[in-house]
Amino acid sequence: MRRRTTPTLIALLVATAPAFAQFEGVLAMKLAVEAPGGAGGGTGTMNVSVSKAGTRSEVDMQMGTMGIKTVMLQRNDTPNTLIRINDASKTYTEFDQSKAQTNAAQRADAKRYTVEKLGQETLLGYKTQHVRVKEENAANGKGAVSEVWTAKELLDYATFSKMQAGRNQAASEAALLKALKGAGADGMPLKSVTTTGDGTRITMEVVSVDKKSLPASTFEVPAGYTKSAGGLMDTMAGMSGPQADEAKKQLDDAKKRMNEALKNMTPEQRAMFEKMMQQRQSSGQ
Repeated sequence: MRRRTTPTLIALLVATAPAFAQFEGVLAMKLAVEAPGGAGGGTGTMNVSVSKAGTRSEVDMQMGTMGIKTVMLQRNDTPNTLIRINDASKTYTEFDQSKAQTNAAQRADAKRYTVEKLGQETLLGYKTQHVRVKEENAANGKGAVSEVWTAKELLDYATFSKMQAGRNQAASEAALLKALKGAGADGMPLKSVTTTGDGTRITMEVVSVDKKSLPASTFEVPAGYTKSAGGLMDTMAGMSGPQADEAKKQLDDAKKRMNEALKNMTPEQRAMFEKMMQQRQSSGQ
């Protein structure tokens, strides 16, 4: 049975965060995903570059036969804008986080979490708070359980979660942040081990902290890249492998059929269709 990489899983894998002013350098992490029963999974790396200018994350994952490469930027002079860099298509996409933050504040109780303190430990020379986080899932009782080691000396979880959450995950991230703050554990996770409701195990661990000055170009869109409106095809630009190639082909075929259908619509039908799509985009669907 083919396992699917869910948006939630990808969101967990591409998590980064702006830093407190005193830290500048590169965090190197290793990532691992283990599916229940050994029916899939993957491994990868993530490098997070941080300076006063902003934050840049580079994720390189191998999920079975599919490769996933993602680059995200967040500049401190435009903190509500996330930028995804697509090197394969030489494009970039901007995401306005202000709406997601407003919706998250309004729905902070959409999910509930309990945080249990397990003690303080030192990782890579940094003092961390070790906690166990349990997600309360009223739908099926199978919420995720995580063990997390957070360090306040490096990064702030409030900004960390901004990069971690997709539009549909913002409310749950706000609830998680609220629970971590209550336990005094709202720093950067230097290590986390999460078991999801279906038994998937996701491990993230910082393996090195390299304090150094970084050039301003690290946090800028490369010259010659063009702005993209985004969309599923844009998201898949960083994926490779047989499964990704087949998915891209199917999506491209569907797009061609949609364009043909639009040509045959009356002006009234086209206006109604465009209005419906705008409503879906504004609602984050």
